[in-house]
Amino acid sequence: MTPSGIVTLVTDFGLSDTYVGEMHAVLLARNPGITVIDVSHGVPFGSLDSTLYLTERAWPAFPPGTVHLVVVDPGVGGDRRLVAIASEGNFYIGPDTGVLSSGLPDALRPRDAIRTVALLAAVTAVEISNSTFRREPVSSTFHGRDLIAPVGAALAASTPIAETGAFIAAVRAAPPLHATLNDGQGTGRIMHIDSFGNAITNFRTADASPTFLIEVGDAGAATSVKSYTSGPPDHPVALGGSGGYIEIAWPRGNAADRLGLHAGTPVRIRPVSARSWPR
Repeated sequence: MTPSGIVTLVTDFGLSDTYVGEMHAVLLARNPGITVIDVSHGVPFGSLDSTLYLTERAWPAFPPGTVHLVVVDPGVGGDRRLVAIASEGNFYIGPDTGVLSSGLPDALRPRDAIRTVALLAAVTAVEISNSTFRREPVSSTFHGRDLIAPVGAALAASTPIAETGAFIAAVRAAPPLHATLNDGQGTGRIMHIDSFGNAITNFRTADASPTFLIEVGDAGAATSVKSYTSGPPDHPVALGGSGGYIEIAWPRGNAADRLGLHAGTPVRIRPVSARSWPR
């Protein structure tokens, strides 16, 4: 695998502290020639759904050989493993909790719950908690800086993955995000709230009927809109977002605030005729 020279970061650190800068510093000190891309540091603390949504939509845009780091790790300092995975032409490094699942082949993803899955021949993984590339001393509360970043820098410098840790035969994997629909209807959840207050559901746009209603408590949303600024005034709308999932929005407003939505809120979808659109 030829490295692209790019290392990406996804964390729940926010930007008010020095944590992101410290990870950049370690990466560049170990490998000055790389380009570090901040995909997001706004993951809600410990949110698996948001992590998987953001990585699922962002990672495919990067060239082969990219090293992707994830530090969404509420179990830091506990007994969870840290792993580096080589899969489908890229590297993925982070806690072995399912947060790296967007980088795994679909055939490895379980259908219903996070599970430990045996690796396929095309996927290689190592456990890096005792990697020789670690930064000393290793803090028990900042493995992103002291373990994940140094290993990421090494892999981006063409170090074989076998030299970064001990081989393992299985990793933790999370199910696909998308809900299964039957005849255009089904149940799902909100998996991410973006910075504009749009609520991204786990209904894929490609699976939905041409017109439909999304039910969230007493509020409904129809699909007859093509942009965030169209639709009936003072009423929630739904539209296919740029990430491939249906979003609940409020024209010229914040849907999450207006409707009291948050990650995990249950939603239902059903097909309707165009005449059924709320007015």
